[in-house]
Amino acid sequence: MFKISEKPTFTHVVKVLVPVDGGHREDTLRATYRVLPIDEVKKIDLDAADGATAFLRAVIEKLDDIADHDGNAMVYSDELRDRVIALPYCRAALAQGYFDAVSKAKAGN
Repeated sequence: MFKISEKPTFTHVVKVLVPVDGGHREDTLRATYRVLPIDEVKKIDLDAADGATAFLRAVIEKLDDIADHDGNAMVYSDELRDRVIALPYCRAALAQGYFDAVSKAKAGN
């Protein structure tokens, strides 16, 4: 039976390809997303930098498994979210993670 939640959220592991000399390093973080109704998503200009930032701020409820340069775990805050989504390779991975999750189709469809 399909159940409708008033405020649906989900948590997924997001792969982030971090640029390094000569290639990339694959890191992961856990993102808890809010599901936005399609009418709200359509109001945001995802092609504009400000629109993409607004979208990510709206859909990210929490980020986990993030550490500072020395490996110390960082506690989620809006400031941490903004630091993460300011990095081009993170914002792309987080947006892709959201859209992949909400639009995932069964193989063969």
